[in-house]
Amino acid sequence: MEAGPEEASTEAALQEPSARQRNPGGLFYECINCGSRLTADQLAMTPEIKCPFCGYRILRKVRPPIVKHVKAR
Repeated sequence: MEAGPEEASTEAALQEPSARQRNPGGLFYECINCGSRLTADQLAMTPEIKCPFCGYRILRKVRPPIVKHVKAR
């Protein structure tokens, strides 16, 4: 029997871990030129600091959307 499109997407979602589980630190870098996102592990695999897709050498660290409020004393 062949699985329907709904069942296939559910199975794929269960087998593939979320981005948070794959990269628990949540460190992502984004290329300024092409906009592709890289994890810190992917960036460490290359001998130079550059985008593996376009070769641009300027990357920025993507910050989480959560704003931390610190109470000053």
